[in-house]
Amino acid sequence: MKYSVKHCTEFDYGMPVISAQQVLRLKPREMFGRQTLLQHDINLSIEGTEIQEIQDYFGNTVHEVRLHTPHKKLRIDSECLVDVIRRDDFMLDLSPTWESVVKAMEVPQSSEHWQAAQFCYPSRHIDVDAAREFAQQFIEPEMPVLRLVLAINQYIHNEFAYTGGVTNVYTEVSEIIAKRIGVCQDFAHVAIATIRALGLPARYVSGYILSQIPGQPTLIGAEASHAWISVFCPKFGWIDFDPTNDLITSEQHITLGWGRDYSDIAPTRGSILGGGNQALKVDVRVRPAA
Repeated sequence: MKYSVKHCTEFDYGMPVISAQQVLRLKPREMFGRQTLLQHDINLSIEGTEIQEIQDYFGNTVHEVRLHTPHKKLRIDSECLVDVIRRDDFMLDLSPTWESVVKAMEVPQSSEHWQAAQFCYPSRHIDVDAAREFAQQFIEPEMPVLRLVLAINQYIHNEFAYTGGVTNVYTEVSEIIAKRIGVCQDFAHVAIATIRALGLPARYVSGYILSQIPGQPTLIGAEASHAWISVFCPKFGWIDFDPTNDLITSEQHITLGWGRDYSDIAPTRGSILGGGNQALKVDVRVRPAA
């Protein structure tokens, strides 16, 4: 399925910004498994902008931006055309037991396992200890690892309330678990912390989602960039789950990139000289393309 994506970010400052630097992760992964990037353009409203494209440690595309023209408003437009196909080359009940995956991560025997093992540990927004007790309710002896992750995915969807404005990027996993409330970013962090607390590898995925699929309920998280998780299964590779919508991701999910948590893959991040108070507005439109 081909999609056209338009992602508009607008900054409105109370005072002039003299100079600024932005780090943008708005270009979808170019080619992996089920996704091919066909076209991408990024434009900023300020003249005299320097833009350099690089790759970060995880292979995500990063645009480093330097703005030297004073301004009180900044608009960043990212547009892309991407082709996503359904992945159907795995079966939950044929995945290895979760205990065997834990052992494989403890003593990695291949470069693929080594790469996955780095996602088993705490990171900036993932307090593994805070989720250890929470994680115990999901485990059963010899349970297929993907069935275990699906149970975590379903529990978060059913028991946590999607509510904006009550959390932020610094809200801790322990608070989200205690209050059972948040947004897609929070649910992804809780799921990852829970999975890592069991010794399993899980990474944070940033991207977009098609909100309306004919004949299905409207999905949550389409008004801005969305977040979900990816779990490594030695037999099938990385499999993505969306706890916000209780889904194993399919062709309706478009991947921007991945990292250990939100801090590795924030769509925009930067520093400014001046500016005073600022307001941020984000608008994302995902549409099927011919």
